[in-house]
Amino acid sequence: MKKTPAELMHEATRRTLAGDAAGAAALFQEALSGQPSPPADTMIVTPVAQTGSSAENATEASDTTAASFTDGVLAHNDTELKYKLFVPARNHEALAPLLLMLHGCGQSAQDFAASTQMNDIAQASGMVVLYPAQSSSANPNKCWNWFEPAHQFRGSGEPEALSALTLHIMQTQPIDPQKVFVAGFSAGGAMALTLAEQYPELYSAVGVHSGLPTGVASTNMEAFSMMQGKFLADPKSAEQADESTDAQRADVHTPLIVFHGSLDRVVSVANAERIIANWLSREMTRTVPVNWMPLSLAQQTATGHHCMVTTYVDEQNPDRTGSEYWQLSEGGHGWSGGSRGGSYTEQNGPDASTEMVRFFLEHDSHER
Repeated sequence: MKKTPAELMHEATRRTLAGDAAGAAALFQEALSGQPSPPADTMIVTPVAQTGSSAENATEASDTTAASFTDGVLAHNDTELKYKLFVPARNHEALAPLLLMLHGCGQSAQDFAASTQMNDIAQASGMVVLYPAQSSSANPNKCWNWFEPAHQFRGSGEPEALSALTLHIMQTQPIDPQKVFVAGFSAGGAMALTLAEQYPELYSAVGVHSGLPTGVASTNMEAFSMMQGKFLADPKSAEQADESTDAQRADVHTPLIVFHGSLDRVVSVANAERIIANWLSREMTRTVPVNWMPLSLAQQTATGHHCMVTTYVDEQNPDRTGSEYWQLSEGGHGWSGGSRGGSYTEQNGPDASTEMVRFFLEHDSHER
């Protein structure tokens, strides 16, 4: 029986963690292309004309770089934005997707990478992963300041700095500009959503885990009310609050995947529902409105955790998906399927990292 793309992604993740990088990469390609992959233990050899010396041929044959996970700093507007960058082992000529990962409050870039195990998924899929680090001087709890007006709009504050960092990596690494994505957890999820809305020409899709909707809160008190599921404005307020949003940016379709635990006591699951509602509302105000039809399916993990996955498909073209909402029945405030090696994780839940990468690679800018 043929495996589904999601099942292939899960098997690719398992092989990655087991050290079988070649087998994992083949399964990722099969999941994305729909074409069967060769057996993991099969080597495909392509004849190469022997036109130079043996030393030259050996250099060409090994024209790849090893995987790396390094520290960096970007000087921007009299401030310094520190980050960690994962670059998978790859061929120099291949353009790679780029994923910007924004950590939650109290986390570091290193901690977030360990929590999500995103580097393992990225290695198998050939994806570069960028982890900016919020400083304690910018926020005592190292939260991204998604709730402050100075950090909610294009061309100012943290959105400007993070988009500049994204462009910096695109200029210094062989990145495919059609495959640049952003995701985040908790406060990082709220900032990821802000970036996707304010820079839709840069980010092809967005992932939000245990996050909050944009543009509603403007103070600490309002932020805490939102975290408890108490909203001060209607679902359209995020767009109404941003007077700088021009019609062209508002008209861009940005695919969205959301994860949220039903038992989250830090950020109420009502926030995920509001994020989806806002997204659906924007889609109906586009020049060519799209009516997205929800299709829900109950799933259970191997460890017995339940979730309800709602996929939004184009009513006129059911083969086209625009958004997914994973409501985790037993989930609290933690990255689903994450590692004990990091903080804020729900180890037994569905593998959010794998599902996000699968969703992202299915939705690049070409479809827009």
